[in-house]
Amino acid sequence: MHAKDSKTIKSLERSFSILEYIVTNGAKGVNELAEELDYSPSTVHAHLTTLHQLGYLIMVDGKYDLSNRFLYFARHGQKRVEGLDRIKTNVRRLAEETNERVQFMVEEQGRGIYIDKAEGVHGAPNNTSLGKPRYLHICASGKAILAHLPEERRTEIIDHWGLPQQTENTITDEKTLASELETIREDGIATNNGETVAGLIAVGAPILSVDDQVIGAISISGPAHRIATDGEVNEEYRDKLLGAIEDIALNLKYT
Repeated sequence: MHAKDSKTIKSLERSFSILEYIVTNGAKGVNELAEELDYSPSTVHAHLTTLHQLGYLIMVDGKYDLSNRFLYFARHGQKRVEGLDRIKTNVRRLAEETNERVQFMVEEQGRGIYIDKAEGVHGAPNNTSLGKPRYLHICASGKAILAHLPEERRTEIIDHWGLPQQTENTITDEKTLASELETIREDGIATNNGETVAGLIAVGAPILSVDDQVIGAISISGPAHRIATDGEVNEEYRDKLLGAIEDIALNLKYT
């Protein structure tokens, strides 16, 4: 299971805990943050003042909120993703064709990060936020990625993060997960049957580089009554998703 490294800079951890709290809860003042994070007001004020002077926080109606400077870092990180422009094109096309939510995930430090998404007209609301880490074993894209990582890397991830349960359908047993990942490798398709949000089903597929390294995965998600029949993902969604994956693969091969 995940354990914190003792060799960390505590003041930096506090700065990031403040930033993450603001991301989740919106603009906050000094006293609000001090009370809710259990830091002294003087400590919070020092961190906020520093982050504000550096341009990472702005003042909104007398409270501190994140600035758009963080976009610079996000865009830099996305430059590492091979074929991202073509991937984004297919994410939007799939959302238009299926009318559902379509998302693209990459793996970083053993967890999944959605870095692009598009909403179809019937896209089901969920708690997905771009850039927010999530466990790989609880979602279709994450399982598609896990299935195509080297076995040693896959073991490292599971040993480090474990298999926490999010819903009653979440897989928390390593042998059960290993069996499902084998099926995903054979079929090229991963599913999420209410393992992240009860009643929500998703189908995902991996994007592989020309040398068969996993770049990330795309998923289509929606309520069970639209996505699946008797618990099985409808062929229409599988075929459209695999068609998008093939288009991306061809683009990677010839560019």
